Amino acid sequence: MELTSVYKVKEWMIQQIKEGKLSPGESLPSNLAVARTLNVKTDDVYDAVDELITEQVLSNNLEEGASVKSLHPFFYPLGELVSISQMIEQQGFNARTEFISLDEKPATSLDALRLNIPNKASVTIIERVRLADRQPVVYCLDKVPADDLTCAQYQNSDESLLNAIEAYANKKVAYANTEIEAISYEPHISDVLDASPHEGLMLLKLIHYDNDDNPILYSFNYFKSSLVKFKTVRNRI
Repeated sequence: MELTSVYKVKEWMIQQIKEGKLSPGESLPSNLAVARTLNVKTDDVYDAVDELITEQVLSNNLEEGASVKSLHPFFYPLGELVSISQMIEQQGFNARTEFISLDEKPATSLDALRLNIPNKASVTIIERVRLADRQPVVYCLDKVPADDLTCAQYQNSDESLLNAIEAYANKKVAYANTEIEAISYEPHISDVLDASPHEGLMLLKLIHYDNDDNPILYSFNYFKSSLVKFKTVRNRI
């Protein structure tokens, strides 16, 4: 099989990255410079760059051009109920929490549906941002029936929401149904996460259930997509 010029350019760029001659976040040489180095046409360089962007080896900024894709320091396993603190600390960072608000409010009809509680029943709402050292990584909005956990009880806990629910409600989270949605920009949350308007977020909406299939916690987790990758194992049925 004949190796094309596009393949030659792609392989050259991959090797430059592997050898550290092009670093994550670093802009590529101009297409003309690459074409002259490899003695190929500039059209071949354009095509090679486009393919590597599609394959997520490179990224493209409309203002700055193509660059080596920055590395994600964190991996979150979708198939396991791993705490965000665990995800952060496994990579050698100090997991910290900054609280934005802590309040008890009447459940909306949507909250009541998702938590299987009466309309207007009291719900403990916790808004916080999770940090790796001082860097914001995840924005969290959690809702739990106040009958299971009050604001005062949570304030007396070790900040682990699941531990607090287990201690005060005598309920243990067994599993969570999860919806994943890509969010392009959300002013309040993006500002909290120090994310630019061009930076996407990944939203995980989770309803946590106990062993009796009763919902006990409803969560919105917005992950900064430049910092967190998700991984799971999918079995063929």
